[in-house]
Amino acid sequence: MIVLFLSLSCIGQIGKSNTTIKASGSMDTTAKSVIQLSVDSVLRISNLLSNQKDSAKINEIIAVKLSTQKSIATFNTLYIDGIKVEGLKPWKSSECDKTVFFKLDKNVENLLLQFIEREATDKTIIEANFSVGTEKACLASFSDPIYIEVKQTIKAVWVWLMVGVFLVLIGFAIMQNVLKDDNNLYYSLGRTQLFFWTILFVIAYLFICLKTGALPEIPNAILVILGISIATTATSKVIENASNQVALDPTAKSQGWFLDILSDGSSINIQRFQNVVFMLMFGIIFLQKTFSTCLMPDFDNNVLLLLGISSGTYAGMKLTEEKKPQIDPPAENGNMPPV
Repeated sequence: MIVLFLSLSCIGQIGKSNTTIKASGSMDTTAKSVIQLSVDSVLRISNLLSNQKDSAKINEIIAVKLSTQKSIATFNTLYIDGIKVEGLKPWKSSECDKTVFFKLDKNVENLLLQFIEREATDKTIIEANFSVGTEKACLASFSDPIYIEVKQTIKAVWVWLMVGVFLVLIGFAIMQNVLKDDNNLYYSLGRTQLFFWTILFVIAYLFICLKTGALPEIPNAILVILGISIATTATSKVIENASNQVALDPTAKSQGWFLDILSDGSSINIQRFQNVVFMLMFGIIFLQKTFSTCLMPDFDNNVLLLLGISSGTYAGMKLTEEKKPQIDPPAENGNMPPV
């Protein structure tokens, strides 16, 4: 009996020990889960404008989604490759979504440029690792790299040098009658259009360089507009060269720049008037967008189509225009005024 009692007591002790071990193991698992939940981490980083998850540009806004038990206000500092971005504050934060937003401003650009050795291109794609935290320490990191496009900077002294050269070239071109036909008698609408858009593009480009200290991107719309202007001038020249009937008048003279580009010598033509109106209207819009956004404007396809139709109409209708009288006969190489 005594032996049986001792055996049962031992079995009972063993059972209690197993229960204790199981309970202890369960507590350890719970503790590990609590520790894992308390670790701060970045779930994703996305571009607020394009919703891309792996790329952004300077002046764009990124959204940093966090997994954390802390207040979102704690994560008020952005780190790039472990280096704190000085002077950058959150653009916005959402406690319910656990998301903090940062605008990639000049402070971010200056830090990224420190990572770049001298480059020959006008822009550079930098691979960077982002993390967030307090001003004293980084608390949460993102495992995937983000690719940031950084524009190459330019010093103001070089921009002012370009401005000076630009003004000298404009003065020289006007003195050499760059806006007049081959006989230097009448002002040409085709040449005026090409000169007008060239001047506007250069003004916009240099203004952005001075304002931002960086080389701006040139959108496709600018190339299309310049192409339209060049095609208009070339087509008009071909039409003029195809005609050999030009009246000679020793007293012929220009009516002034504005009337010359609007008329064919006898009256103001509607196609010329339309072309000038559209050119001035969209030229003013182009400058307004440049000065207000510090970006090279990008017109939509309908605007480009409108400018193309207007210029094409002007060039095509030159076949029906009355030829302006000239003082001298056309040169033997076929150069014919006016354009």
